[in-house]
Amino acid sequence: MKKFILLCLIFPCLNVCANELTEDYLDIATNYVTFGQYNDAQNYIDKIIQIEPSDKDIKELKNTLLRIQNPSINSYLTTTNNSLKNAFLAKNDGNRNGELYILNSQPNDFWANYFLAEYYRDNNEPQKSIMYYKKAIDLKPNYSQSYLGLARAYIDTKDFQSAIDNLDKYISYNKNSDIAYAMRAEAKMNLNYILEAQDDIKTALNIEENISYLLLQAKILYHKGDYEEAKIMLNLLSRNVQTSEVYKYMGLCDYAQNDYKNAMINLDKAIILSDEDKNIISIYNNLKSMLDKR
Repeated sequence: MKKFILLCLIFPCLNVCANELTEDYLDIATNYVTFGQYNDAQNYIDKIIQIEPSDKDIKELKNTLLRIQNPSINSYLTTTNNSLKNAFLAKNDGNRNGELYILNSQPNDFWANYFLAEYYRDNNEPQKSIMYYKKAIDLKPNYSQSYLGLARAYIDTKDFQSAIDNLDKYISYNKNSDIAYAMRAEAKMNLNYILEAQDDIKTALNIEENISYLLLQAKILYHKGDYEEAKIMLNLLSRNVQTSEVYKYMGLCDYAQNDYKNAMINLDKAIILSDEDKNIISIYNNLKSMLDKR
């Protein structure tokens, strides 16, 4: 019975639940189960039960997860795939070359390609990550998490149109995924599809109110030219979030409204927190030069 329930989690296309939001949560739980992260999976199963308290199948999933949560239980994948087990052992030992060698020795295995894609994305090698996500998708096109990972890798390479294409595919499987709508909003903003980006970030916020989504919404308002509304949002965010990006966009809103004094103050804060944005440094220096001449 355990193996059957775990298979239901690993293959979310099985009709365990019909509600779109619960299907999204089940997809997230799937990812956690594949890594043996049963506590994290349990959190999402609990969310499903809150939405569908009378669903007997979901309750059985919860009971099964509770039964298997002990230190002697390994990930379902590593108990059924010896190569993956050895790859995880190499990873736990810090043997990067051994882990990669074992995973690369399974070119026709979906999970080997998926884990390689995740590995390279986590290690800031997006081009390699893209290659392995594509291989994983060829081997198992209905596993929706691959499209989300591929979209993230495309965003890392600033290929925003390809990111949108893959997010469209992911959303076709997971219509209530707040993170997917937020990512698509960011990609559309970068392509200057501002009204579409605004629609997507509103959808994301309707699903889950998240500070990072509120910041993205403020950035979209700035790019739309609604500087006053963007500044109001950024001022509210700055009470709890003091990051370079918050002050950067506050300064840009000030600059667009010809409030050069406050633009200088906010851009200065942004640069102190992070001096990697050369464009902001250039704007700051130009403002300083202009104000010094007055």
